[in-house]
Amino acid sequence: MKFIFLLMGAALLSALLLFSLGCDREVTFEPTDDLASLNSCFTCHGEDGKILAAQGEWQNSIHASGNSVDYTNREGESCPQCHDHQGFVDYIATGVISPPYDQVSAIHCFTCHSPHDRGNLTLRVSSAYTLANDDVFNHGAANLCVNCHHSIFDAGTIADNTIISKRWGPHHGPQGDLLVGSNGYEFDGYVYENSPHAYAVEDGCIGCHMGNPQIHNGYEAGGHSFNMVHIDEAGDTITLVGLCADSACHPTAKSYDIDGAQTKVDSLLEELATLLFDAGYIDADNYPVDDTVSEEIAGAVLNLKIVEEDRSKGVHNFEYIKGLLESSIEYMESIAPKSSGGGTSLSMLRTRSTH
Repeated sequence: MKFIFLLMGAALLSALLLFSLGCDREVTFEPTDDLASLNSCFTCHGEDGKILAAQGEWQNSIHASGNSVDYTNREGESCPQCHDHQGFVDYIATGVISPPYDQVSAIHCFTCHSPHDRGNLTLRVSSAYTLANDDVFNHGAANLCVNCHHSIFDAGTIADNTIISKRWGPHHGPQGDLLVGSNGYEFDGYVYENSPHAYAVEDGCIGCHMGNPQIHNGYEAGGHSFNMVHIDEAGDTITLVGLCADSACHPTAKSYDIDGAQTKVDSLLEELATLLFDAGYIDADNYPVDDTVSEEIAGAVLNLKIVEEDRSKGVHNFEYIKGLLESSIEYMESIAPKSSGGGTSLSMLRTRSTH
């Protein structure tokens, strides 16, 4: 019994020394079990609230949902590079992935940060990212985001006799490309412009999606949730305080549909989708059909998909996004036969499918 008390005393003394001198343990392993590993951090690192706040926010994020892990070990796929924690870490460290992974896990703290290797909470990646079309994205902390949030397709490869199909195009994360006004299909003779968000907002994506750390709608928006809106108990959408409305640029903003920009983009998307659907190049869910098409048709399809998959409805770069849609619509209208008005429109088809 005396020996046990001696051991307990030694353990307590060690703990007190750690707290008085600071935690400088040479821990170099990468935790892979989400909740157990992450919660253990808060035993020592919860005093100033930063990590606890980040945890609360992260738990409300798409990253934390685990929705992406189903893609982790698909045979012959590169999905783990962005859809799994270990896949991302492997790719950043070595440039390759090594599936199948036994510890399949969602994107979490240690995916973006490696404090026990680096000795701090700096990001794993800070260097500029080269997009698929060789344009360079270089916007501070957002450089990490764009390692996944980029188009996997180079618009410059589009030519006559391009083969399109359901999985053809930018994939689900072209936000980085559109933020900097890059990698859409640009029609000859059309002048494409850019909105200033990529350069006006510090650290690009981070400056808006993490918001003002002193202003919150609970943990459901801003910070490490990366969510831009909060849905209250009554079902009303509340724009996150601390982004547009407290800036010098949009001091009277009540939503992200500033000057009707999102409404405009929604309308242009629907118009382009209808033209492509009526011509037989996309299905009712806006997926490209299996076909071999001209350069311009492929470009119009790409522009539909890259704007749709961006999901900002123009916020990331209204001028460039509007230009991609308007130029695609102009081309499709130039080759479309005059409608007799007796057919089934895309909007009608969608309305039927929801009843």
